[in-house]
Amino acid sequence: MNAQPYLSMAPADLYKLCCWREARGESLDAKRAQAHSVMNRVNLPSWWGHDLSSVILCKWQFSSFNEGDPNEKKWPDDNDPSFIDCSTVCDAILSGTDEDPTSGADSYYDTSIPEPYWAVSAQLTLEVDHFRFFVTR
Repeated sequence: MNAQPYLSMAPADLYKLCCWREARGESLDAKRAQAHSVMNRVNLPSWWGHDLSSVILCKWQFSSFNEGDPNEKKWPDDNDPSFIDCSTVCDAILSGTDEDPTSGADSYYDTSIPEPYWAVSAQLTLEVDHFRFFVTR
């Protein structure tokens, strides 16, 4: 995948990039959960957006898209095994053939950072690898 302006990307490609940037070092289960949490936001439009692009690019929601984040400038090689996994996961979700393991989670955080304020009052639905998934609505 070549570096390009986000708004010029097909939504499905932006989705795959988001999954790769956010979960590339995690297991396939964590990649699936991360990608489902994005789609759960799309399926429940709110302040965070109403479609794949607006959800992914909503400011401060996915750190790998935040200006200055170390992952913001990273782009996957098309043959990267982790990117292939992310692409497969996202394609399955987009086609409706992958069941959501997060029980509708719309948010998550990586346990390498302190617990965010919003997690205190949210419903924990899944822990996988370095991620904790929550329903916040």
